[in-house]
Amino acid sequence: MKHIFLVCLIFSFCPVSAVDKDIWTQADSLMKRKDFKAAFKLSESIIEKDPEDVFGWQLRLNSSSQLADTKGKWPKECVFSALKYAEIHKPEEVSSLTTAIWCLNHENQYSRMVELIPKVIPYARAKVGDGNYALLINVLAVAYDRLNDQKNARSVLMQGLSELSGTPAALHTGYNLGDLFRDETMSLEERENWHKLFSENLFKDKKDHPLIPSIAWNTSLLTDLYVSKKKYQDAFEIVSLLYPEMDTQLLAHWKFLRDQLYIKYLGLKFKTKRLKIPPRKTLKMVFLVIPKTRMKGDLPSQVAKFQNLDSDLNPKDVSDLLLSFEYFRDSFEDLSNGIHWDHEVLQTNSEIQNTNCIDDRFRFVMQPSIGSIVPQLSEDQLKTIKAADGVILVWAGTRQPDGVLITNGGGTEWNYGTETDPEVRLTILSDSNKKIASGNHANHPIFIYHELFHVLEWAYHQSKFPKENHPYQRRKVWPYDYQGETEWDFYSETFQKRMKKEDNLDRVYWQGRKEGFYGILVKEQGKSK
Repeated sequence: MKHIFLVCLIFSFCPVSAVDKDIWTQADSLMKRKDFKAAFKLSESIIEKDPEDVFGWQLRLNSSSQLADTKGKWPKECVFSALKYAEIHKPEEVSSLTTAIWCLNHENQYSRMVELIPKVIPYARAKVGDGNYALLINVLAVAYDRLNDQKNARSVLMQGLSELSGTPAALHTGYNLGDLFRDETMSLEERENWHKLFSENLFKDKKDHPLIPSIAWNTSLLTDLYVSKKKYQDAFEIVSLLYPEMDTQLLAHWKFLRDQLYIKYLGLKFKTKRLKIPPRKTLKMVFLVIPKTRMKGDLPSQVAKFQNLDSDLNPKDVSDLLLSFEYFRDSFEDLSNGIHWDHEVLQTNSEIQNTNCIDDRFRFVMQPSIGSIVPQLSEDQLKTIKAADGVILVWAGTRQPDGVLITNGGGTEWNYGTETDPEVRLTILSDSNKKIASGNHANHPIFIYHELFHVLEWAYHQSKFPKENHPYQRRKVWPYDYQGETEWDFYSETFQKRMKKEDNLDRVYWQGRKEGFYGILVKEQGKSK
């Protein structure tokens, strides 16, 4: 989270004629020297003589507001002073209450902050100026967000950003508010309204700015809404708000979100501009849906303390993964110069009864045993799988205990035949109990690339690119001719600069394979020893 410095207002002192000249001079000198504690002490002595003294309360507010960020008693003194000064000096009521909000923010008193909105927002811009008004809008939106009221948080932001739209001050409304737009309950209409407003506040000349997270998330999820309705041209126009022009800004914000948006852009560009070109090769992916996890026997010792990890698949997890597959399919066809993926969904009522378990320091990895599917796959289901190149096993995963990350996804190959008559297929294990807007790999287009790439590392094990332990995470090990910096960049450049140059991805298929790429790798490495 970015922390912003909120400048509390210092009110101009009353004219000398309104107060004792010596006191005025002393107060002015203390404030200019930034001796705020001494100024506060002076204000106390003035108020002690006259509890309604306007100058005394003005000095008390000015001094305590400048001390509020040091915490202790000062935020409370600031708020108390602001409310009193607003009461006895009506011309500065709005400015005083604005300062009260900022001081309440120092103590996270969000409910009291938003209670002051009706007295402040309608008039504050004229009183405190555009810059302070933008920051006021921001802290109030953040306050609503901390109160778990995202709807009102967006409402406050909408009002302020609309008023300041296109001005330099508009930028300052956006600090720490990106999560407001990860809310999957937002309607299409609301996202469209935000899209229009954000299009007026892109500030393309700035490498990074506070509104980028909000713009990026709204663009990403609005694009998804259009794609889910098969409005591909509309979706392409939405994502084109940011691409290709604003890739630099997205990279400066969050590389993970940038990759998702970039893949969506590439997929939709292909879908709307190049789809009429016939594919040079067609592969097939089967979505094998296993909706229940019902662990049998004792849990692995590493996770036994969690007692029960059974889980049920949410239908939305399936639809999210199918949506991401569309982006993967179309961007891959573009990237591979014509390899198209068809797909078919096999719905079952089966359950996973067993997993592996790896303690990976910051997480546990629990991946399903396909042999533990009950009831077992039928002959017809196996026939469908054998007629395909790959399987995405969409399963419920394990329950996620509070504060614990259990990863359930993976990429491998599996023999769907027998030992004597093997049928090896690409197999991607879903991590589909993670939400698409959570920032987790699961359900995003990059997830499918990520797991596919694990297997392609075996297929191209002789090609000169790093392959161990997620090399995309370690920029310093990338080949000298790679120019990007994100996970997508690593995959894209490896496809284009290594795999396609080696055999134009001709070996990338699985249908009919009796031996997987891992088996071939082991044999070839054995021969080289």
